[in-house]
Amino acid sequence: MYLLDRRRILVPPLARPLIYVDDDKPNPAVIQASTKSASSVDAARKIYLRTSLIPDSTGSAYVEHQQSKILALVNGPRSQKGSFSPTAKLAVDVKFLPISSDAHVLGIQQGGGFTTSLERTLADFIYASLVPSIRLGQYPKSGISVSVVVISGPPVWNGLVKQIAASCVTAASVAVVDAGIEVLDIVTACAVKFPMGMEHDVQLDLDQHGNDKISEEDTNKMNIDDDHAAAEFQGIGRGVVSYMAGRDEISGFWIDDESPMRTDADTAHSIEGAGLIRVLKTACDGAKEIRILVNAVLIQGFADQEEISAQEGKKIKLGN
Repeated sequence: MYLLDRRRILVPPLARPLIYVDDDKPNPAVIQASTKSASSVDAARKIYLRTSLIPDSTGSAYVEHQQSKILALVNGPRSQKGSFSPTAKLAVDVKFLPISSDAHVLGIQQGGGFTTSLERTLADFIYASLVPSIRLGQYPKSGISVSVVVISGPPVWNGLVKQIAASCVTAASVAVVDAGIEVLDIVTACAVKFPMGMEHDVQLDLDQHGNDKISEEDTNKMNIDDDHAAAEFQGIGRGVVSYMAGRDEISGFWIDDESPMRTDADTAHSIEGAGLIRVLKTACDGAKEIRILVNAVLIQGFADQEEISAQEGKKIKLGN
């Protein structure tokens, strides 16, 4: 065996080859997604995504979805001093800008410098969602820093924090890929809503202002036709699920009832069993639709980078 054979870069375990689709032939995944009749699926895919916006960072991504505007920055991997660690250490922090719509509610002021409980909760959820997807063992004694900035978002006091969490997870995972860090899969997240204490349809969470009580529109959408059943309806539960579509794995989920009518001792309107499975399935289906857009943006970004590199190479040759 030649020496060059020993110095090859091995592919990651469980890696899958890229499959290129002919432009003249329709993409089956796109056809399957476009044939879905639910209008909420189309609304979930209306996302603006851009990468490599901040040149000073290793990787960056900007996501706009509904009212959420999220900027994610990644720095690293960077060598760390101290004791040896066989894997890289991932650090995640979340900040709401003082100009965001929730700044006055969260008590965020210009130059405050402190972290609120909501920011810590979002950072913990993003960390839990990203860790299973990143190959931290490839970067021993290193540190990877992920900073997520919430520029604006829906009102968190009306139970729409899950929408912000979903956009934050997607932006952070795309920024990690943009930084050139090895990953097992890309994580996309989707927010859903469901009637607490009832066995009815689960919908993608596309609310603009949040709902604490049942409305006529939600009654029609969730097929709550019985007056007695509607009277038992105690609010809308909301959740967010982080999903790796390529591996068909859930990397994290956060589901609860954020209605102000719910107390800590109230367990009558919990979700479990078949209801939980429906929530997870609906959220995973929405995350798959988002993944289609993420793949298109990343492929286009890689093509642009190759074109820029080729142009720079021609300039160097002409200069010589």
